Amino acid sequence: MLGKFLVVVAILSSIALTIVLNTTTPASAGAFGILIVFILAYLLALSSLTFLLWGISRLVAYVMGIFITRRPVERLSLQRSYFYSTILALAPVIIISLQSVGGVGPYELGLIFLLVIIGCVYVTKRSPN
Repeated sequence: MLGKFLVVVAILSSIALTIVLNTTTPASAGAFGILIVFILAYLLALSSLTFLLWGISRLVAYVMGIFITRRPVERLSLQRSYFYSTILALAPVIIISLQSVGGVGPYELGLIFLLVIIGCVYVTKRSPN
């Protein structure tokens, strides 16, 4: 059910993002329009990263299963991939928003990277297995 929901969200957000980017300018859209663009970009990145993480997890588990026979590598469930993607999808949105208000240097990128690492550790500790 989660997979179908994410596919629908990805399709709808990509269509809406395409429409918004082709019909308005940042000056005519205003603050609300820019907020909509960020939300739609986050939803598209979230859906894409969820399936990307899930697929990579399955591929790694399959390849490692060929070479390692004692203890197979566990695959991520779609729900757990979704949890990690909620954190990872926020990083590009933060970088773009910081770029729009000033600039992104090594210090800012380091802080964003630290935020993502802390979020992933939190998801690892708190999410059900």
